Amino acid sequence: MNTRPLKTNLAINVFGAIIPLAVSLVTVPIYIHRIGNARYGMLSIVWVLLGYFGFLDLGLSRAAANAMSKLRDAPQPTRGRVLVTALVLNLGLGLFGGLCLFVFGGYFLQHVIAIPDVLEPEIAQAFPWIVGLFPLALVTGVGIGALESRERFLLANMLQMAGTSGGQIVPVILAVTVSPSLAVVIPAAATVRALTVIAILIAVYRAEGPLSLAAFDRHQANRLLSYGGWVTVSSVIGPLLTSLDQFLIASLAGVSALAHYAVPMNLVMRSQLFTSALTRTLFPRMSRSSPADAQRLAYRSLTALAYGYGAICAPAIILAPLFFRLWIGDDFAAFAAPVAEILFLGAWINALASVPFALLQSQGRPDVTGRFHAAELVPFIGILWGLTSVFGITGAASAWGLRCAADALLLFWGARMPIRGLSWALSPLSLLVVSLIVAHLIGSSPWEAVTASATMGLASAFLAYTMAQDFRILALTAIARMARLNAD
Repeated sequence: MNTRPLKTNLAINVFGAIIPLAVSLVTVPIYIHRIGNARYGMLSIVWVLLGYFGFLDLGLSRAAANAMSKLRDAPQPTRGRVLVTALVLNLGLGLFGGLCLFVFGGYFLQHVIAIPDVLEPEIAQAFPWIVGLFPLALVTGVGIGALESRERFLLANMLQMAGTSGGQIVPVILAVTVSPSLAVVIPAAATVRALTVIAILIAVYRAEGPLSLAAFDRHQANRLLSYGGWVTVSSVIGPLLTSLDQFLIASLAGVSALAHYAVPMNLVMRSQLFTSALTRTLFPRMSRSSPADAQRLAYRSLTALAYGYGAICAPAIILAPLFFRLWIGDDFAAFAAPVAEILFLGAWINALASVPFALLQSQGRPDVTGRFHAAELVPFIGILWGLTSVFGITGAASAWGLRCAADALLLFWGARMPIRGLSWALSPLSLLVVSLIVAHLIGSSPWEAVTASATMGLASAFLAYTMAQDFRILALTAIARMARLNAD
């Protein structure tokens, strides 16, 4: 079976992440102005809650993707046993998870989150739809993993782009034309998700069929659950580590304040599209590689990621105040911009950590990542509570960044990628720190912000070009293609 070059797969995955980001840049201001900070904060909590209950996947989506990557060229019945077993298990777990969400999610929303009284009837009407979203999410993970195990990233991204973009566009259209009520917005998003799942399952059946429930294999189930058990530890604790800040802000300050944190956090996380695309591209290839080859691939990817993503984060830190003023408004920017500046620094560190994380799991060591996440939880809760109580949402952002740094150090050590061998990362890190200082020194003039941002961006791009071989090859290839097009 032919395999596309990694650079081609990476380009596909990057494009697949850019489209939803572009859609969100258009829809988020409409959401904020149409449904208000409180409803948007509540909507953020709903998505976080759904993501956290995803631990009931028990790591099966990741386990199935890993197993099917190793069996990429195996006969159809062999792959079919893995796929059917994972789908059946995840559907059962999804139904059980929906029940858990129905029982415990309702209590959480009513007694932990400071929900305005006016929103309680809307949440009550939308809650059954929230519960129904959960089984769909678990089945989706297995389906996308099956497509990616064959490196069919183009098809997988087209399906996900349609679902993600539709899940943002359709609800906001109804919020404008029908009602801003969550009882309208959330069911619309759930309906789009259901249609997306159907399309994914059809695509998987065409690629892997014929499939039958008789292919369910108990032995295969035990193998998937054995691998997925440690992935589950990360699936339980990982979302908590990345979303506990939002729960705590909502509890201490209410959902209106949460919007000032959730919007920059969502934007910063979406800026990691290159990171997500890279690890998504690497995972199937690393899963089939020897440990030595997988580590060499990780090192090559890491240098390109550190310099390339640094060239995005450095100017973004400086432009954050201006961006939020133009995007949403001055009042919102006053709270959100300082949070975004801190989060971009943490996101760059988090991006580096994603490479050893993918390396460990691709080589059958999810136990290492699970143990590290378990060790981080209690210290993070203490630091998060202390900094948020004293400094508010900027304190929460700082706590998240510190946790990312600790996580990165542990993962590099666990993947046997010595920290001393990463001394080259000090250059892009220094530029980010300088950008953070510059962001607080320049005035409110747009020209000063743009000039400083452009200068830092050029410096970052120069470092990326001179220091990262893969990044330089990509740049030279793009220039050569442009030259050929001009010549034609």
